[in-house]
Amino acid sequence: MTKLEIAALLSQNNKGEQDAIDGYFRLLNEPCLPKELYDDIKEIISDEMNHSQKLSYWATKISGVKPNET
Repeated sequence: MTKLEIAALLSQNNKGEQDAIDGYFRLLNEPCLPKELYDDIKEIISDEMNHSQKLSYWATKISGVKPNET
């Protein structure tokens, strides 16, 4: 597997993390959620965000392609 193939796979997995985050945010809009479930979902979102940051870091490091600075 080449570096770019690895970076692409990491990016694909990062997309999965982002899709999961989207779904969890949608759940938070449900008014009937018990407080404990709401709190757990927020914790899960935080974990998924951490995973996303790590995957993005590694995709950047392995590919050598860096985001534009604003």
